[in-house]
Amino acid sequence: MPKFLEAVKLSNNVSKALKFFNFEATSFPGKVVQKIYPDFLSKCNEYVNHPRFAVTGTNGKTTTSGILSEILDKKGLKVINNKLGANMPNGIVTALAKGLYKKGGRIQKADSVVLECDEAYFSAISNKFVFDYILITNLFRDQLDRYGEMDIARRKIIKGIELNPNIKIILNADDPSLSEIAEKLNYNDDKFIYFGFENVEYIDYEKNSNSPKEAIYCPKCGENILYNKRFYAQLGSWYCRCGNSRKEPNIKANAIIYPDKSVLDVVYKNEKYTFKVKLSGLYNAYNALGAIAAALVSGIEPNYIEEALSSYSPVFGRHQKVKLNNGGVMTIHLIKNPVGASEVLRGLKNLKNSRMVIAINDNYADGRDVSWLWDADFESLSDFSNVIYTTGIRSYDMALRLKYANVNPILIETFDSTNKVSIGIEAAINELNENENLVVLTTYTGLLEINKNLSKLIKKYGAE
Repeated sequence: MPKFLEAVKLSNNVSKALKFFNFEATSFPGKVVQKIYPDFLSKCNEYVNHPRFAVTGTNGKTTTSGILSEILDKKGLKVINNKLGANMPNGIVTALAKGLYKKGGRIQKADSVVLECDEAYFSAISNKFVFDYILITNLFRDQLDRYGEMDIARRKIIKGIELNPNIKIILNADDPSLSEIAEKLNYNDDKFIYFGFENVEYIDYEKNSNSPKEAIYCPKCGENILYNKRFYAQLGSWYCRCGNSRKEPNIKANAIIYPDKSVLDVVYKNEKYTFKVKLSGLYNAYNALGAIAAALVSGIEPNYIEEALSSYSPVFGRHQKVKLNNGGVMTIHLIKNPVGASEVLRGLKNLKNSRMVIAINDNYADGRDVSWLWDADFESLSDFSNVIYTTGIRSYDMALRLKYANVNPILIETFDSTNKVSIGIEAAINELNENENLVVLTTYTGLLEINKNLSKLIKKYGAE
C-alpha cells in the first residue's frame, strides 16, 4: 500500500474514532499523520489542481475562505476547505486528508483548495504547499502573548510569501498596515491585487465605529496617518502628507449596510455587479468583498458568485443562529480581539428583546492575555436594558469590565464556571421569556465547547 494513501486512511480513521467519542477531529488526525509521514503536506501538491488559495490575516479568515469555497463549489469544482477554522499545519493536513479520501479507500484529486492559514504558521505551510494566491484580510492586534505586535505577524506572512515566489497577493487596500507588505516585498505591481470600499452607507445600523485604530503611523515616514474616510479601526481611504496613500483598488465597491445583510455594488475591469450578502456588519461586507475579489481575479464568472452569496450559511460562531423553543433565537458570535469585538458590539448596540451571554476563556487557543477586553467597545452596552450573563474562566474579569463600561450592575449575572461556559448559557436560556432572544459572545475555546454540545442544547431546549 502506498505510504501516502496509508496516511490519508489513517487520518480519516482517527477522525471517525474521535467523532464516535464526541471529540473534535479538526487537528489531532493531522498531528498523527505528520508524525508518521512528515512530507505529507508536500506530497499533497501532486493531488491538488489549480487555483489554490491561502487566506490569512487577523479577522475574517474563516468567513472569507468559506464564501470563496462556496463560490468555487457553485462553479462545479471539488474544493478542499478547512471550513471549521483549524488553520495551523495539523488542521490543514486533517482537511486535506479528508478532502482527498474517496469512499472505498482510494485517493481522489481536488480541483482547488481554499486554506485558511494562521498568520504565525503561514510560512510553515507555504514552505511545503504551493499556492497560486494569498488573500490577506487585515492586520489587528490579536493574542499578543502568541503573536506579539502586528509587525511580527506581518514579517511571518512576508516570509511565507517569499517561499512561494509565483504567488499573487490579494490585499485589502483600505488597511494601511498591509501596505507595508507590498513595500517590503518590492515585487512588480502586477503581483498585487487590491480590493476596497469607496463609500459605505448605513440603513438602520449604528453609523459610528469605536473600534481602536491599530495602525496609526505611516509605514514609510512614521507620521500620523490621515483619512478622507474611515470606516472602522484603521480601515478606510487613508493617506499621509509624505505622499504615501491607499492604493487604487482593482476591485472596488460601494456598500449599503443593513442590520442583517449588506448590498455591494462592485466594479472590476469597468464592469459593474451587484451582490447581496446575507451577513450582518461592515466587517462581513469586507469578508465578502475579499472573497469576491479572489473569485473574479481567478476567472470565476459573476453568476457563480451571486449564487454562492445567496446560499452561504455562516459556520459555527460567525453570526450562527439557532431557533429556541420559547419562540426566540440564539445567535452566536466569536470575539477574540478589540477590533473584532467592537464591530460585533456595534451591530448589537440597539438590540431589543434580548439577553446576552459573554463567555471569556484564557486557554492557549484564546490567548492568555485578556487585557484586550479593556480596548474593546463594551461601553456600547451601557444602555443595554436586559440581563448580561458572564461565564467562562475569566467571567469575573468580564463582569468587572462591564461595570467600568457603565453597565447597570443589577443586570450583570456572573457564573464561576471555570470549566464549562455552557453553565451560563443554559441558565440564560432557562430564564428567557417568551419570544426573547439570546446573544452569545464567546472566545474560541468557549465556541468549541458550545459547538460540541449544540446538539444537546437543541434537544434539551427544543430548538430547530
